[in-house]
Amino acid sequence: MENIKKFVNTHKRECIIGGIILFILFILMLIFIIAPPIGENNYGNRLEKENKYKISSNTINDIKDTVSKEDGVNKVIYHKEGRILNFTIELDDDIVLDSAKKYADIVIDKLSKKNLKYYDVQVFLNSDNDKFPTIGYHAKGSDSYSWGNAGDN
Repeated sequence: MENIKKFVNTHKRECIIGGIILFILFILMLIFIIAPPIGENNYGNRLEKENKYKISSNTINDIKDTVSKEDGVNKVIYHKEGRILNFTIELDDDIVLDSAKKYADIVIDKLSKKNLKYYDVQVFLNSDNDKFPTIGYHAKGSDSYSWGNAGDN
């Protein structure tokens, strides 16, 4: 311990400069290694091939128009989130759940097989009926939807 005190007293200036350098290195390590880089997207490299799987606005409009023409459908809303295509279908209160689930099939029928292997599709069926809201999830490469009830039932 005496040797350390003697060394620090003899080399005060060098010790202070060394301490400052260590502190700056520690801060830089926190910024570049631990904290995520600012400005990068949330998906990392998962969307690199997205240009090969573009879905045209005409296709989306066709899906929305076709589903909107079905009985009991009030409104269709589309939102893309990364590799998930979200469709919200607002329904009349008197609609039967099994009929509403068929509307979700229209969505995947209008998308190409190539795009269905790249994107997941979620269909939110919403109404004030007891059986709703219900969510259908079509995983990429899957043949059918998985259904879950997000309500109390």
